[in-house]
Amino acid sequence: MTSDDRRPADDPWTPDAPAPGDAHAPARPRRRGLFVAALIIFAIGVVFTIAAALTPFVLDRDAPTILYLGAMFFTPVGFLLGLAYAILGSRPPRV
Repeated sequence: MTSDDRRPADDPWTPDAPAPGDAHAPARPRRRGLFVAALIIFAIGVVFTIAAALTPFVLDRDAPTILYLGAMFFTPVGFLLGLAYAILGSRPPRV
């Protein structure tokens, strides 16, 4: 945007600032808490998956069951939370 694109303040066609309760007021930014939670939980699941895959090479024995259970729980839950965030974020804001 350049200074030529700005309209003068006394221009009758320049819209006024919207009122706080106005439907056309700029939307507040959505909370990112669900996205951050999904990202963290999914990352924990990925760490469990990598640990379960590398354990046989590092310890020369099978991986403990807790690694498989953690991978089977955290990864899909994080994915589903991310999916829920994407679906909820695609809805238009309430008017």
